[in-house]
Amino acid sequence: MKTTRERAEEKRLAKLELVREQVENGSLVIRKMTDDERRRYPPRPARSKPFGKR
Repeated sequence: MKTTRERAEEKRLAKLELVREQVENGSLVIRKMTDDERRRYPPRPARSKPFGKR
């Protein structure tokens, strides 16, 4: 039986593969952000604590 983390990782990998396929066949286009978008959506600061640790 798989753990919750393993199932989540499998689901994540499946989504990434779907994105790769869509990019390859041209149904999804990934483009660079414009300067206006960069100002509107700046990079998020790094987390101080690791996620999921107690």
